[in-house]
Amino acid sequence: MLEWFNIYKSINVIHYINKLKDKNHMIISLDAEKVFDKIQHSFMIKVLEISGIQGPYLNMIKAIYSKPVANIKVNGEKLKAIPLKSGTRQGYPLSPYLFNIVLEILARAIRQQKEIKGIKIGKEEVKISLFADDMIVYISDP
Repeated sequence: MLEWFNIYKSINVIHYINKLKDKNHMIISLDAEKVFDKIQHSFMIKVLEISGIQGPYLNMIKAIYSKPVANIKVNGEKLKAIPLKSGTRQGYPLSPYLFNIVLEILARAIRQQKEIKGIKIGKEEVKISLFADDMIVYISDP
């Protein structure tokens, strides 16, 4: 449902821009490739704290991401553990939620940034749309 809303919003913005005489607008589509692998653990924990996640939930997440390591076997022989400093845990049901919280904080920062001028449609200023690891940024007077 959210995907359809973002597509609909993007189509509305494009139609709106096409009707304007001043075409000094930009729509940027970003795909955060391998973004799950790049989230810094310390940053993620700080974002969770800022978001109000606390108590046993935060402690559980801290325990999962406190000094994580990758264990690799080659031809049946276990190699030395490799410390992991970034990335959400692959296959963990919690990982997509953690990623979404981090991405939403980034989106809020963009929405609140006065220097970034979104595209105004009526009373609404559209700056950003999110879906999974895809982001669409709308800018006027770039």
